[in-house]
Amino acid sequence: MIKKNILSIGGLFTGLLIFGIFLLTSPPKELENIAWITAGVALLMTIWWISEAIPIYVTGLIPLIAFPLLGLYELKVVASSYAHPLVLLFLGGFIIASAMESSGLHKRIALKILTLCGTSPSKIIGGFMITTALLSMWVSNTASTIMMLPIATSVITIFSSQSKIKNNQFAIPLLLAIAYSASIGGAATLIGTPTNIMLASILSETYNYQIDFIDWLIIGLPVALILIPIVWIFLNKIIFTVSTKKSDALEKTLKKLKKDIGKPNLTQKIVAMVFTLTALLWIFRRYINDLFQANLNDTSVGLFGALLLFIIPTSKGNRACSWETANKIPWGILFLVGGGIALSKAFQSSGLALWIGTFSNYFYHLNIYLLIFLSVAIIILLTELNSNTATVATFTPILVIFALGLEANPLYFVIPTTIAASCAFMLPIATPPNAVVFGSGKLDIKDMIRAGISLNIISALIVSFVSILILDVVFDYELLGVPNWITETEINK
Repeated sequence: MIKKNILSIGGLFTGLLIFGIFLLTSPPKELENIAWITAGVALLMTIWWISEAIPIYVTGLIPLIAFPLLGLYELKVVASSYAHPLVLLFLGGFIIASAMESSGLHKRIALKILTLCGTSPSKIIGGFMITTALLSMWVSNTASTIMMLPIATSVITIFSSQSKIKNNQFAIPLLLAIAYSASIGGAATLIGTPTNIMLASILSETYNYQIDFIDWLIIGLPVALILIPIVWIFLNKIIFTVSTKKSDALEKTLKKLKKDIGKPNLTQKIVAMVFTLTALLWIFRRYINDLFQANLNDTSVGLFGALLLFIIPTSKGNRACSWETANKIPWGILFLVGGGIALSKAFQSSGLALWIGTFSNYFYHLNIYLLIFLSVAIIILLTELNSNTATVATFTPILVIFALGLEANPLYFVIPTTIAASCAFMLPIATPPNAVVFGSGKLDIKDMIRAGISLNIISALIVSFVSILILDVVFDYELLGVPNWITETEINK
């Protein structure tokens, strides 16, 4: 705690000092003053994000204050980033997720999957991974982990009474499995984790390039489907040795839990129907628009689903979702995403991004695929020490310009690195799911490092390879060459 406080205070004053230096000094010859000051704001935010000098969500509000105050951009221009359509998409997703939690639907889903997976320790871990990943595709990875932890704790208690099964043979791999699968599952959908929304927002606002729900699913889901079984194998067979023997005690417990939870009530049924409808609209939106000449978008669908929950009655005077329930959503994430969009726009409009891109010339001699892998590996390493959302917000604009400097399609850099930001498995501070399971008190940091080092390397390779393959084969993009949406953006400017 003392070390954290020292880091926080040190980061606070270091960030202010560096920002002050940028304010009081002149920019390089080839850089405008507005770009120089923007760089100072970016460094201030980065240092405060890394050190958590103030809550990372509050740091996301800095552009809203600094840019108008310094005369760089008008308030209404900066404020528009915080009401970006993709920020509102996240809002709709959060409300639906809150309704799932408050109704108890998530527990019912979890128990259903667990009863289907069997009761041997290795199958239980697999069941928890599948359940957590599926939930995390629609609910925040933090919430998914919190949902699953009490169930996991109950299961661990049952097994701990069996002397033949030691803690490191079940409890540790189970808890790590929940944390890792929550992060992996969140990477599979556009709304699964803030990093995905952050990237889509930056590309949409800065370059008018749209990544919608189905686009991201095509890329993210295969990565998740490959990583989940690999992580299961590593946790069960390689890093730890998990028993495959069936547990009668656990089978009885699951039956009891299933009996206690009873039949689904009206609220759960309505939330399930609204959730299913929303997911189907996200997936088939393009086809619906073509068929009916409609103008549905991912944001309107998400907000429509949220609105239905406030409208549909479940009993006298009650609705499927109340404002008290919706008010518990993580509002800070919305500030963070908005701040990232505002910073990215400033990078472009000030000319800072173009200046950074000139440094790409130093890497022309390296293999382009190696550069993509190194970018992915660096992002994973940075995410171990920093918020993954903050990392994506900071480095996405830089990577776009870096790729353009190499005359390459930026998507081949920013999509793999964004997915990779959800693959930091080594430290408790790397991701909220890691922190949640570590807080159970049943894990040592050495356990996380032991499992995380190898999985970080493997995930970097898989994310890089699969992302490139899908962009090549499915989307028929070309790695080398500046894409049309970049050139059109430059013309419109």
